[in-house]
Amino acid sequence: MTQYIRLQEGNCRNCLRCVRICPTKAMTYIDHQPKIIEDECILCGKCYSVCPHSAKKVNSDFQSVKKWLEQKEKVVLSVAPSFVAIWPKFKQLEKVLLEKGFYLVEETAIGAKIVSESYSQLLVEGKMKNIISTCCPAVVSLVEKEYGDLVDQLAPIVSPMIAHGIHIKERYPDAKVVFLSPCIAKQKEKNDERFNQAIDATISMADCLEFIGNIEQDDTEWEDFEGSIARLYPTPGGILKTLPREINYKKVNVEGVERIKQVLNSIRNDMLEGYFFEMSACHESCMGGPLLTHCEHNEWLGQSVIRNSVDENKKINAKDHMNTYRVQWENENIQRNHHTDEEIQDMLYMMGKTNIDKELNCGACGYETCRDKAIAVLDGKADPKICLPNALEHAESISSLIIENTPNGIIVLDENRNILEINPSAKLMLDLENVNVVGLPLYSVLPDNELIELVNTVRRVQYHRAAYPQYHRTFDHAIMKLEEGDYVVLILMDLTVEETKEKVMKQIRQQTVEITQQVIDDQMRTVQEIASLLGETTAKSKVALTRLKKAMDEDE
Repeated sequence: MTQYIRLQEGNCRNCLRCVRICPTKAMTYIDHQPKIIEDECILCGKCYSVCPHSAKKVNSDFQSVKKWLEQKEKVVLSVAPSFVAIWPKFKQLEKVLLEKGFYLVEETAIGAKIVSESYSQLLVEGKMKNIISTCCPAVVSLVEKEYGDLVDQLAPIVSPMIAHGIHIKERYPDAKVVFLSPCIAKQKEKNDERFNQAIDATISMADCLEFIGNIEQDDTEWEDFEGSIARLYPTPGGILKTLPREINYKKVNVEGVERIKQVLNSIRNDMLEGYFFEMSACHESCMGGPLLTHCEHNEWLGQSVIRNSVDENKKINAKDHMNTYRVQWENENIQRNHHTDEEIQDMLYMMGKTNIDKELNCGACGYETCRDKAIAVLDGKADPKICLPNALEHAESISSLIIENTPNGIIVLDENRNILEINPSAKLMLDLENVNVVGLPLYSVLPDNELIELVNTVRRVQYHRAAYPQYHRTFDHAIMKLEEGDYVVLILMDLTVEETKEKVMKQIRQQTVEITQQVIDDQMRTVQEIASLLGETTAKSKVALTRLKKAMDEDE
């Protein structure tokens, strides 16, 4: 199966924007990354448009088209009317594209004229309960997948892209027909077997912009042709403006998948009859196409250019094209899992929604209600742990747990530098366990002038050490000012034990020095005594030896 939108995992930042915006909830979030359920996706392109990290890549036939051009094949380009959002002058665009090797460049408005002729025929016949336009393939997919019982109210007419492709291949059977598209869903429509390969490839306007670069615009006027009012197709209500004012149907245009679903629900409930609905999945119709969102364009300039180039009084009259441009839409209703209320309630409980007050329905997870999220989890589409309120509550509880149990004292001071909060450790350090000090000035519990001055002038984290004889303690103070509000946080780190240990160690070192000095003095005295004794002994020995020698001399 072709992946028309692929996830670039390395770029994804798990912001969940794509999950939140997906109108059919085909975008899931499992194993810490988004994933598209292809069978449920209508390729509206919202996930691609909203992604700020370029984490979605759209399939493209651009390389194939370049290869055909290099091989000098007969390549005909059908240019969607929304091109004016980038290139306001068709003749200039046509000239550059022909120079690039295209055999023929035509406006898709030619196909749109055929479609309007067919729509007008349906209006004249008046046989359908309601008529839903089928120019937007995302809308057709939505009806076929989720409102299969309403496919008989889809106009049995192909889109302008397909109509133009058929028209081109009737004239140039050996040509490769390429559609220049603002729409991702057109890629899948191109591959639909019902259209018998009327289109061989689609390329985005961003691809084309990269291929041909910027074009110098001149004052060349647009050429008129019969039915050129069909150039209005990509503008809101543009299809309706091409149709004659028939009285058989009331005409309404609807933009955006959510609003379209509301209308389809009304039709399903038999609340609407006798309407012709122009439906576009994109707000601002095709001028808001997803493939235009990632390149520089000006949809408002484009709309004004189109309106200035057509005569809105020249409506397109009925013509029977049913044999050539007719299509049969199919009921492809997606089979949804059914979950009992008990299963849903059990999942809500597992998600931490233990009572109705915890069902905040904030929508941060991508689902409008917590109940919808629970159903998505049961369907295997969502991670039950992704819940912003639960995460905040958990973070707050952890923070409170840390503050309540940290061995360091914490005191929060208000704008008047009175005590606003004090944790249990600070109360214990200051012997305040049975005293309510909230509202008292800081000086009443920590009477240190230098500390008070720092508290009143602190701009960044500062540190201060002070001893408090009344508490028999010495504290290191970390003083910081909160960015929001005029609050100061004071953290007390008890140094009493460390200082006591230091005093003991200092005493031990002093005693050691004194003992060492005494030992050295004793040793010196001993050495001196030994030296004195040795001196006396030596003198006596010398006297004795002298006398012995003298006696021996006298005997001789």
